[in-house]
Amino acid sequence: MSPEHTETDQSPQQPDPEHGKSPTKMGFFMVPVELIGMVLLIGVGVRFLTVEGQPDIVAYIAFALGAVLLVDVVRRLRRLSTGRDRY
Repeated sequence: MSPEHTETDQSPQQPDPEHGKSPTKMGFFMVPVELIGMVLLIGVGVRFLTVEGQPDIVAYIAFALGAVLLVDVVRRLRRLSTGRDRY
C-alpha cells in the first residue's frame, strides 16, 4: 500500500445523541413564562368582568386560555420530574 493510496474508514460512526433535538425546546424555562401569562390573562379577565360596557365573552375566553396554560404548566412539570424531558 503506497502513501498516496489510503482507504476510507468504513467503521460506523456513533450517532449524535443530540440529533433531532430542537434548540428552541425551552423545558423548565417555559414554566415561569406560562405562569406570568396565566396571571396576565386572569387580570385581563377580571378587568373585562368588572368594567361595565365591556363584553363578558372576552373575560371568559381569557379565563379559558389561563386554564389551558395552567394545565400545560402542570404537564410540563410532571414530564420534567419524571425525566421524560430535560432542562
